[in-house]
Amino acid sequence: MNIKRILIPLDLMRSPCDALAYVRDMAAESPVCVTLLYVLNLNIVPPGRKIYEELCMESEAALRKLSRLFFGADHAARIIVRVGAPHEEILAEAKAESSDLIVMSRPRRRSWSQLLHLGTTQRIIDSSPCPAVLLPRDRRGSPAQRPRRTEASEDEALLPAA
Repeated sequence: MNIKRILIPLDLMRSPCDALAYVRDMAAESPVCVTLLYVLNLNIVPPGRKIYEELCMESEAALRKLSRLFFGADHAARIIVRVGAPHEEILAEAKAESSDLIVMSRPRRRSWSQLLHLGTTQRIIDSSPCPAVLLPRDRRGSPAQRPRRTEASEDEALLPAA
C-alpha cells in the first residue's frame, strides 16, 4: 500500500476542524503521512525577529495539540509553520513535500467586496501541484457550531425527569 502525503493548511483563528476529522477517517482506512501547516502572515511593518519566533512557537504548540487530539500520540503529524503569503506558502509546502492531496475547509461566507478579490482557497485550487479537496460547510456555516439553547429548553432542563 502506498502511503499518501496529505497536507492540511489550517487557519488557527478561523478554521473548523472538519478537515482534521476527514483526514483522521482516511488514516483509519489506509496509511497516510499528515502535515499540518499554519502560515503566519502579519499585515504590519516587519516587527523584530523575536516576535516572529514567539508567534511561530505558539503556532507550533497549537498544531501539536490538534495533532494529538485528532491523530493521537501514536500517529504524529508533521508540524510546519511558515511565514509569508498564505497561498504562496501552502503551494510551496505542497511542492516541497510532494504532497498527494491538500485537504481544506471551505472558508466562511464572504461579503460582496471580498468576493471581488481572488481568495487564498481559489488560488490554491487553481495552482495546486496535486489534487485539492475542499470540504463543504453545513447550512449553519460550520460543522463546529451547535444550535443555541432556547429559554424553553433551559427551563425544561431544570425540571425533574418524569
